[in-house]
Amino acid sequence: MLGGVSLSKVALSLTLAIGSLNSFAHGLFPDEAGRIDWHRTQIGWPSKIVPYAFNETDTGLFAITDRNTLASLSPASGEIVWRQVFGSDETIKALCVRDGRALTLSGANEMQVRVWDAASGGLMWGFSQPPDVNYRRGSGAAEFVQGSEDVVAVVGDSLVRLTPGASVPVWEVPLNATASYKRIVLEEKTAFVVGDARPTKKNPKPRMQVVEVDLQSGSVKQKYQFASGQAVRSNRVVFLQSREYGSYVVWRDEKNIVWFVHRLGMSDPEWELYHAKLVQVELMPEDMLTSTMYEIDTDPALNANHPRFVMKYVKDGKTKTIVVEMYRSGDKLEMRKIAGFRSDDAVVAGCGVSVLKKDAANLNAQRAVVSVRASDDVSWRVYTDSKTPTHTGEFAYSKDTYGPIKSATLYHTGGEPRVLVQTSGGLVAALAPGSSEPLWFRDESLSHATDMAFLELPPPASSAEYAAKATDPSVLGSPVTRYILRWAETLRSIVSWVTSGFGFFAHSSDIVGASGQGARSVSEELAPTSPIVVGDHFGFRKLSIFGTSTGIVASLSTQGGSRSWTRFLADNGTAVSIENVFVTRRNQPMSSSAPLVTVVGRSRVSGNTVVAVLNALTGEFADGSELSVLPYSHEKVFELPAIDTSNDQQLIGLVYQDPDNQTRLGIWPSTASAAKAFCAITEPVFFDLNDGVGSTDLRGFRAECPVTEAELDSWTERSNSNGFVANKQWKFELPAGETLISTTGYDGAQSTALLGRVLGDRSVLYKYLNPHLVTLATRIGSDESGSHGIGIYMIDRVTGNLLYSTVHENAHVSKKQPFLAIQSENRVIYQFWQEGSPASAGSKGHSDAVRSYVTVVADLYESDKPDTRDDSKAFSSYDLLLPHVITTAFVSPEPATALGVTRTGSNISTRDVVFGLASSKLLSLPDQMFDPRRPKRAATKDEQAEGLVPYAAPLPLDPKRVLSHYNSVAGITHIRAAPTHLESTSLVAAYGLDLFFTRTSPSGTFDQLSPSFSKVNLVVTTLALAVGCLLGGPMVRRKLTNQAWA
Repeated sequence: MLGGVSLSKVALSLTLAIGSLNSFAHGLFPDEAGRIDWHRTQIGWPSKIVPYAFNETDTGLFAITDRNTLASLSPASGEIVWRQVFGSDETIKALCVRDGRALTLSGANEMQVRVWDAASGGLMWGFSQPPDVNYRRGSGAAEFVQGSEDVVAVVGDSLVRLTPGASVPVWEVPLNATASYKRIVLEEKTAFVVGDARPTKKNPKPRMQVVEVDLQSGSVKQKYQFASGQAVRSNRVVFLQSREYGSYVVWRDEKNIVWFVHRLGMSDPEWELYHAKLVQVELMPEDMLTSTMYEIDTDPALNANHPRFVMKYVKDGKTKTIVVEMYRSGDKLEMRKIAGFRSDDAVVAGCGVSVLKKDAANLNAQRAVVSVRASDDVSWRVYTDSKTPTHTGEFAYSKDTYGPIKSATLYHTGGEPRVLVQTSGGLVAALAPGSSEPLWFRDESLSHATDMAFLELPPPASSAEYAAKATDPSVLGSPVTRYILRWAETLRSIVSWVTSGFGFFAHSSDIVGASGQGARSVSEELAPTSPIVVGDHFGFRKLSIFGTSTGIVASLSTQGGSRSWTRFLADNGTAVSIENVFVTRRNQPMSSSAPLVTVVGRSRVSGNTVVAVLNALTGEFADGSELSVLPYSHEKVFELPAIDTSNDQQLIGLVYQDPDNQTRLGIWPSTASAAKAFCAITEPVFFDLNDGVGSTDLRGFRAECPVTEAELDSWTERSNSNGFVANKQWKFELPAGETLISTTGYDGAQSTALLGRVLGDRSVLYKYLNPHLVTLATRIGSDESGSHGIGIYMIDRVTGNLLYSTVHENAHVSKKQPFLAIQSENRVIYQFWQEGSPASAGSKGHSDAVRSYVTVVADLYESDKPDTRDDSKAFSSYDLLLPHVITTAFVSPEPATALGVTRTGSNISTRDVVFGLASSKLLSLPDQMFDPRRPKRAATKDEQAEGLVPYAAPLPLDPKRVLSHYNSVAGITHIRAAPTHLESTSLVAAYGLDLFFTRTSPSGTFDQLSPSFSKVNLVVTTLALAVGCLLGGPMVRRKLTNQAWA
């Protein structure tokens, strides 16, 4: 004892002081890069890539994508230099890059011609075509006029010449409705616009139509049709442009072995060619009838006098590919083969603008073609004017990760060729000679994400055990092995903690990193070999597993966005369109079974349902399974409240129609044990169906297990198409003139910490918590009728009873102005565009001409009287309890593209409503702000005690509430939330075009140390107290001794 202070207590204080520096506490600090949030900027799958040389050394890559995005990419790194994201309904139809300018043509009923600065992405000038009711989709083309800043474009049913700064076209040529024009070919004094002629009674077959226009005056020289049975974008048609010879169209009729070559501006083909001569082998007619053609030269300026294209044909069951070149022999034009490839999966590409000086020497050196093959590895060859490749390369690649290679682009940087390959799954990779791995790659697969699920990971204390589970679960069969693994992991953690200076010098990557590895190589980033299997102590690190419409299933860490694995799903080589992702077996500490993710999609080949069960930690097919194509096409998919105890896998329900038009509920897995698990459910399964957007009714069904025990034993022998019969229970028909917009239910399992709302006088309004609540939104009237409105109906899924309804007049729904809705506990929130007063948004008869986006909130309570609730012990939909609904409306500062609600473990924390805004922001507003009971006057003391603030119509756009900070998160369509081990904190993921992840604390970080908390000061204070105890002990003891002798 030192004056009453034991050495053990001092040692304990020192131990606690040093232990407070443990690196585990680092997870509480929000100022570490990549810890709180991360952002992945994407552009989508490029539909066209155009290389362009700014000067002799600087090259750029310009792309338009299927996500309506124009982007400039760095050829050295693939990073986005700049991008322009167009509207959701503004499809980009054309891209042309010339003289430092990028030209785009986009739009639907309202066409937009824009010219952008290629270096900065700034808009230089544009032209907007007024909405045209006679516009036909598919039309549209645009080109720069050589030697001029003018543009010639097809907008709607007109060909126009535009000049910078002019508000009206230089000239306009009406093209009328006889064709859909898709191609513009410019010569020195003439413009040819080519399209698909519309069938008539006289000419029912498709034909190509040409309008020849004087480029200066806009006068029509002639209009004619040719190539019966052909279309502009057919795989048997190519366009060839030669600066000396003119412009040509080459095609082959469907049942003909002869090529026809037509000179634009002439009424008849110039010559016919027996194309088998090019192959230099004898072809049977059936072989020649399989030939297809496509263009490879992307820039007419590079074609010089020898334009090239590609022909593919089949010989002896094998696909052959040749590159064909047009040339002049005396006064006659000829075709010749310049290169050939023998491969079933060869992709051939030409070269775009990659040189600044277009002299003959540069053209011959840079105008090349590239052949790319992808079997087990990717190999490629570059050819110029000889049959011997000038450059070659290859790298290891598996189709199982991103799918087969679909296209390639050849460009040059510093005189060296580069090959840009694109896969059907969404990968864009740059290859260079002499490199065994890509220079860089862009993974654009997640720009097509359709669904996602969170997977909980185990804490670091058992990381070795879970790593073994991911790679070899058999080692976990022995308790001794488990014990050894855990002790080994504990010792490793202690050594790591000591070597890091007791946590002082721990690098953030040691905590955030996917699985402890350092910086990855490009190949490792492309195809990770070390899966992420370990979480953290606070539940911040999980796996976010995405499914995409391009057949990709990808797993990313919620901390930093590190990729764990990628899997490409295909049916007969064609990507599966994935619609739903479910975690059907979660991590269980005492189980040797790996977690599972079940993916449900649709085959693009047959349209049938496709199911895949994957190991959630590695992405491999689980237990030797494979992709399953079911004999039906599902209408609805949802999780069932049952678990197959034989493999701890949650059941999935698949609703479909059998050949007799009987609604059935199939289950997955389709096994006897799963069927028994479904039949063990104590209550029937209810679900609703509709015919999609535009339907006029909603139907409710009930599925039960009517089969006997003997029938269940033979379930594995039964066809997958024999699901459980679902009987229709009710049908809710919409009023005349109304059609369905959307249906909204609860997103996953709902939990609540409070059954009621405590009022200021300590009474309670009990919430109406109906798990079967479905909210319907309908369109009232149409554009033709001149009547607009939205109907809202809240229905019970079990009985079909109407619980609440209202009408919002003067409300509009379109692709630009969508309807969004979300349900959470007893609250329904939805947003729409309205021309009317938001203060009366919950009633009929709007008269004010206020144009705004309106957010309506409806709270459902069991009664309008406090302390009154249903006496039933359990909720039942058959007890017709109509909720008391309180509504209010707010004016939204800008339109939302997605809605979400935060979630915590026990839902003790308040919830935030998260908006994905059209301005590419992620805005989080507190739940209290949407309370419809907010007074429209000064709040009373009871209302103040309840936390109610006076009502204000505008929702605030508080910069402090913007979760995305300065990041521009474009195209948000989905928002998902997940709880952590800390009740204060919720994880939030927003995805669409971009991907953004963060975590937020709606009620504040009441269970976390503040970032400003100084652990160094704590240690210094503790040490000072310990030293004070050691020094003061003898003095205290001497004083006590002196007092005893006194």
